[in-house]
Amino acid sequence: MNLTGQSTAGMLADELRKMINNGTLPDGERLVERELASHFSVSRIPMREAIRQLERDGLVEIFRNRGAIVRTLSCDDIDEIYQLRALLEGDAISQSVQNLDMDTLERAELTHKLLANTPDFEKQGLYNHEFHHLLYSGCKNKRLLAMIDELRNQIERYEYLQRQLLANTSKFQDDHASILVACRQRNPDVASREVIKHINAAGKMLKEFIRSHTR
Repeated sequence: MNLTGQSTAGMLADELRKMINNGTLPDGERLVERELASHFSVSRIPMREAIRQLERDGLVEIFRNRGAIVRTLSCDDIDEIYQLRALLEGDAISQSVQNLDMDTLERAELTHKLLANTPDFEKQGLYNHEFHHLLYSGCKNKRLLAMIDELRNQIERYEYLQRQLLANTSKFQDDHASILVACRQRNPDVASREVIKHINAAGKMLKEFIRSHTR
């Protein structure tokens, strides 16, 4: 791994986040500083800071006598996260709609099409994130966008699992199409309503998925 440019701890945190999101480090897994530092050929100091970054992001819990473990989210946690996401993302797109230029809308349309045509779960996640990022990009409230990113980081690994279940489902693509129409019409109220509906539906499906896999 090339640890130049970005801080070593920051790049390590990114790598650990990927491992959590793809299931290499599953819920409840203990993060052993010494072993992880050896795996990445770094000292324990930046690894310790990377783990602390993940704790701040809500992905890891650190216990006095047990060390760090990958945090497990309950259905109540997921419900709270999606309620907040619906509020924040509905507000973000409402503020963004009037500021979106045609180039951004066309890029969002292309991303929407690419998402529909890829069977790769990791690419689906990237395209989905890019779709929403483009449509929220006209929002000038940077703190609001940062809060949205933080919540997405907490839930991303569960959405990765959910995409495997929903690979053949057109529901989210239909939602995205409706959001695009509202953005092209420059209608902030409809765009906000469609995003809130989309986020709430995603949260409901994810909770059902997790319940069915924890019985």
